[in-house]
Amino acid sequence: MVYNFKDRTDLEQGTWVNRRALMAMQGFFGGTTTFNSDGSITETNQDGDTLRTIFNSNGTITEQFTSGTQVITKTTTFNSNGTITEVIS
Repeated sequence: MVYNFKDRTDLEQGTWVNRRALMAMQGFFGGTTTFNSDGSITETNQDGDTLRTIFNSNGTITEQFTSGTQVITKTTTFNSNGTITEVIS
């Protein structure tokens, strides 16, 4: 069953809602985790999507999620006032 949860335009494809998708939301989705020699971590799920976590020398953390040709980046900054800032790009 496909539900069209459109958050940007009418041109976007709907979202599959089925047992596999719901189990994945609960963390039950196969994959592998690789600890790279540069200190980063790469997680690859059973669909071939990757999440690469990079611990930057300035103390920030960069996470890059790649699915096909789409890349979403989240940068986490630990501020001196005790707050944490997360920026999605």
